Parts: sequence; structure tokens; C-alpha cells
Amino acid sequence: MKTIRRGIQIVGFATFLAAAMPAHPAAADFNDEYVFASTKAVNRMDANPALKVTLYPVTLLVDTAFLPFAVIAGFVTG
Repeated sequence: MKTIRRGIQIVGFATFLAAAMPAHPAAADFNDEYVFASTKAVNRMDANPALKVTLYPVTLLVDTAFLPFAVIAGFVTG
């Protein structure tokens, strides 16, 4: 009985927090230009499709490695 009561309290608290927070707190202030920038550049590149296919895995690894920095830059420049 104690665990059921605790579960109801947690769900109620989570519902309260979800209702109290704004729907989109900083959506207008984010600049997504830096997120996956090299993958977007390969997509826009005027090159042989076979070259693009070989570059996509490399760019995805690089973009994933630098994703935290890109997200920070998106908030700073937004």
C-alpha cells in the first residue's frame, strides 16, 4: 500500500511540473545552423553521389562528437 501511495505522489508531482512549465521555453532563441553542420554541407555539396555516400559516416561521427558544442553555440547565437 505504501508503494502505491508513493507512486501516486510521484505521478501527481510530475503532472504538476508538466503543467507548470511553459510549452516551448526557448524554442525561438535557438539557432540550429551549427547542429550537424558538416552533414548538411555534404548534403548540399555538388559532387558525385558515390563520394557523398562515403563521406556521410565520417561527417555523422564528427557531428555527433561535436554535438554538445553545437547545441551550446545554437543557444548562444540564437
